[in-house]
Amino acid sequence: MKTLILTGSPRKNGHSMRMAEYLAEYLEGEVEYLSLDNRKDIMPCRDCRYCYTHPECAIHDGMEEIYANLEAADRIVFAAPVYFYNIPGSMKAVLDRLQVYWAGVLRGDKRPLTKKGAILLAGGAPESPRQFQGAIQTLRYMLDDLGAECVGEACMGGTDKKGLDERPDVQEKLRQIAEKLND
Repeated sequence: MKTLILTGSPRKNGHSMRMAEYLAEYLEGEVEYLSLDNRKDIMPCRDCRYCYTHPECAIHDGMEEIYANLEAADRIVFAAPVYFYNIPGSMKAVLDRLQVYWAGVLRGDKRPLTKKGAILLAGGAPESPRQFQGAIQTLRYMLDDLGAECVGEACMGGTDKKGLDERPDVQEKLRQIAEKLND
């Protein structure tokens, strides 16, 4: 089993990366990390709609590495900080290039849910029931388009004051997600 953890944090040792590493400690099989932060080798989607009639993107750049890694993965995990209720812009720009998977739905090539996925989010603001809703919705739809059933989300608010080491509730949630990913 291969797990691909796509990270979107500009802080390489930040809270979302710490959550991803903690999760990975409990995962079976191979784990690969791929940073989506500030990828200068990836052009933004230009909505040319080439993927509406072809099972690929018209732009050939660094996204080809990401497409190949997604195809090879059995499990896909998105790990990101939340800025103003959603994922960072550089991560969102990369996700926009995954339009090719949504276009597959339009072409009638919807992927069956043969993979598993999860979402890990960290936010500095105090805990709030709505703090992560925008990011969760974005990433859940993306997992679905990638053919990955979302087995859980671990969200950690209040990271301006506490990290993962002081959050046994989040640690437990991460262990539960790992167990579901391993099944």
